[in-house]
Order: sequence, then C-alpha cells, then structure tokens
Amino acid sequence: YTLSSCYSLAARRRTFSVVSYRPSLRTPRHYYKMSVETALISCGSSAGSFEMEMVRAWSPMGYDRAVELFERGYYDQSHFFRVVPNFLVQFGISYTADEELKRFARTTIPDDPQLDPPIAFVEGIISYAGSGDNSRSSQVFISYTDKNKLFGTNKWETPVGKIISGMDHVRNFYSYGDMPPWGKGPVQGKIHSGRSYIEDNFPLTDKFLTCTVQRRGNGEEEMEQELEEEADEHEQVAHAVVQEEEHAVVEEDWSSKAVKNNMGDASTPDKPGLHRAFQTLRSKVKESDSTFDMIAMGGILFVILVAVFIKLTLLKPKKGSKSS
Repeated sequence: YTLSSCYSLAARRRTFSVVSYRPSLRTPRHYYKMSVETALISCGSSAGSFEMEMVRAWSPMGYDRAVELFERGYYDQSHFFRVVPNFLVQFGISYTADEELKRFARTTIPDDPQLDPPIAFVEGIISYAGSGDNSRSSQVFISYTDKNKLFGTNKWETPVGKIISGMDHVRNFYSYGDMPPWGKGPVQGKIHSGRSYIEDNFPLTDKFLTCTVQRRGNGEEEMEQELEEEADEHEQVAHAVVQEEEHAVVEEDWSSKAVKNNMGDASTPDKPGLHRAFQTLRSKVKESDSTFDMIAMGGILFVILVAVFIKLTLLKPKKGSKSS
C-alpha cells in the first residue's frame, strides 16, 4: 500500500483521518512556538565574559535580526564605543570584511510593537538604538539603570533581551564619556573607517572577543525532532488504516472463500484451521456417499436376481402337460 492509497481507504472506510505526512511550518501552532523561541548568547569580552538571553516574543523582528548577526560573527572583536555610567552601553559597528554581511546589517527593519504591559527597562535590558521610526539596523544598547524613564518611549526601543550573567563585567566597561556633543567619547562616523580609530585614540575601550549562540525553546533541532515524531505518528495511522481495510476484506470474503473450498476449489484459503475442518467434513461426506451407494447397488442386484428366479420358475413347463 502507498500512503495515497491509505488516504483513499480512510476516506472510504471513514475509520481514520489521515492528515499531511509532513506538517507544514506555516501552521499557527508552529508560528506560536517560533514566537516563544529564545537564544542564549555567550560572549567573551576584554572585561570578562557575560551572557545574554534574547526573547523572540518580546520583539520578533528585532530578535531575528540580532540573533542572526551574532550567529554570523558580526559583533566579534567590535568595540563598546559608547559607555555612559548610569545610562547605557552601546555597540554594533563591526570590523568584518564580509561586504554582504555589512550590507545586511545596514538594512533597516520595521519597529516591533510594544507589549501591553511593556517590558520594564531595568538594568541589563537590551534594546536597539535608532534615530526614528523603522530605523533599527545593527546598533544595540544595554541599560545601565532602573530609573531612566525615557527608555521605551520611542517606537524603536522595544526590548529584545536581557543580561542573565556577567553584568558586573558589563558594568565595568571603560568609559571615555558620552559621544559628542554630550561628551568626549568616540565619534560614531569615524569608527566605520576601521578599528585603528579607536585603538589609536581610545585604547582602553573594551571590546567583544567572540560570541556563541544557542537557540532554545523551539530552535531548529527541536522543530526537526517534532516533525520527525509527527511523521512517525502519521505512519502509524496509515498502517492502522491498512490493517483495518484488510480485516474488513477478510470478513467480507471469508464466507465465499469457504464455500468455494467446500466445493473443491483448488485455491488455498487464508485460514488453514478452518480449511482442514472443511476437508475433513468433505471426506466424511464422500465416505458416507460410498457406503450408501454400495448398499443401494446390492439391494438392486438382489431384486434383479429375485425377479429372474421368479420368471424362470413360472416359465418352466409342468410334468404331463402336452405341447401344442
């Protein structure tokens, strides 16, 4: 049986409902599971290691962009170029030589709507920096405070994750002050020319080493495993359909097969026990028929002999009678 024939059997028998063999990733259930995916990002830095947890449900488009950039090594070896105590630390200008990755990072993404109620901006919350509506690209900041009431008031400042360990290292990143005109820190535009700008002029600026990403909740491995489990379930359903149909066919055809076997059909029935019973019954019937035939023939022969004897006796002439 092929899977398609199983579908037709199920439709005819109306015993099982067989759905698609491989469930689609575009079902609402899988979209929901993708929305609750998280990513654990472990990073080394010149000040010490720390871990970030990105949460897709908070900001789906922001999450997808940030996690992909970390996975592709975009932030590796880049500097924390804006460090302002009691305010924020900002990063996101890469030194990668991959031009395609640079173009990807520069493209902007739409703003994600704030949750209701919104995620509170406490110390360690991660969000995008921006300059207007739908301006998010690659620059990200980490909140240094629980008290800044301005965070989250702009559309692009939707939290995308949080620091879950190593916040003491993040808190100790070296600061040259805010960027101009609010301070004497690095100028963002000059950082794009290469790492030498910061290394020559702001040598104490801390930087990323390398980062690793582990998707969790419903990442690719978990989703693939679930798809395999669902495929196995559908195979079991299809097998059950086949067994149900074969059982029905045996029930419908057994009576006619038994009659044919009793009449001397040479085909072998599917149930050898019943076949032997029919064969035994038929042989006994034959034996009974042979005995009856012998008795009947003996009786007929006896009657014939008696009739011949009587005829010969009546036709025999009596003594003393004259012939005509």
